Amino acid sequence: MGKKTSGRTVRPLLRKDLEWLLPLDAGSFAEPWSQGTWEDELEGRLSHYIALLDDGEPVAFGGFWLVAGEAQVMRLAVDPQRRGEKLGLALLEAMLAEAIRLDAAEMTLEVREGNLPARRTYDHMGFQECGRREGYYGDSGEAAILMRRDL
Repeated sequence: MGKKTSGRTVRPLLRKDLEWLLPLDAGSFAEPWSQGTWEDELEGRLSHYIALLDDGEPVAFGGFWLVAGEAQVMRLAVDPQRRGEKLGLALLEAMLAEAIRLDAAEMTLEVREGNLPARRTYDHMGFQECGRREGYYGDSGEAAILMRRDL
């Protein structure tokens, strides 16, 4: 991996990325992960995380666990100052390509019911709603929409 499109590069997330990753995670999620959680994730045998760089600057990250042919998206975030530039779409395309390269049969994810920009991106990329988890998000009680896509 290390694919380049225009000024955008995708590469695996590294431990040294925690310097920019932790603040971006904290600015993107109501329940950010701790440094220890991130260290465990980056070293996990099931984990596959990537960074999206634009002209060498980190602008997004995402990753999934690969278990029994299912790529379960664990995290996907775009720098709040860069949202609306289709960076999430570029990142998701790279994540799908990586899951396919690893012989995953499907990709699944959970998204907040009210996160309409993300849901539109997932719809655009062929994900379909396959269930709900009422009250899933502890900070708001919001439902999670479960989505999946065959690879």
